[in-house]
Amino acid sequence: MAMTTTIGKSTVTTGKLGLGTNKVGGHNLFPNLHDEDGIAVVKAALDHGIDMLDTAYMYGLGQSEKLIGEATQGYDRSKIILATKAAQDPHNDLKPNNDPKFLTQAIDDALLRLKTDYLDIFYIHFPDDKTDKAEAVNAIANARKAGKVRAIGVSNFSLDQIKEANQDNQVDVVEDNYSLVHRDAEQTCSRI
Repeated sequence: MAMTTTIGKSTVTTGKLGLGTNKVGGHNLFPNLHDEDGIAVVKAALDHGIDMLDTAYMYGLGQSEKLIGEATQGYDRSKIILATKAAQDPHNDLKPNNDPKFLTQAIDDALLRLKTDYLDIFYIHFPDDKTDKAEAVNAIANARKAGKVRAIGVSNFSLDQIKEANQDNQVDVVEDNYSLVHRDAEQTCSRI
């Protein structure tokens, strides 16, 4: 039996192993990538039981999402968990933008690139320094009410920013930098 987990209070259930896709189309982050290889990696992951695909607008400025949208055609969408992130504003030197209108448009743009009518998880990729975090999350909550998003996440937020974002208890998941090398999150979690 596969080990699964439910994302927060949402109905999203996924395997505990997912595929991070910054090297699928992330030409702006990694040189010498080939789109065909990225598509093949996504298909191989799906063919071998990995159901969670984690991407972001920043990975190739939408190219990763486009390749995943192409790679997932022909697969049962209900068995794939698509998670994406946005905040980098292409009209402002890719600086983080958490404005509700910007995030609403980012969700619609991601849906088109991923060739799907809903996102399983949508994360605010990085906090900005001007937008009220609860207002930003409310924009995603509105997309959830419209059936465009199933779970709400924040990424790269400080503990105080997470608390601000989750004032209305709507955040389902926090994605942060954590590994054997980067273990600061352990201290933060111990204070919660």
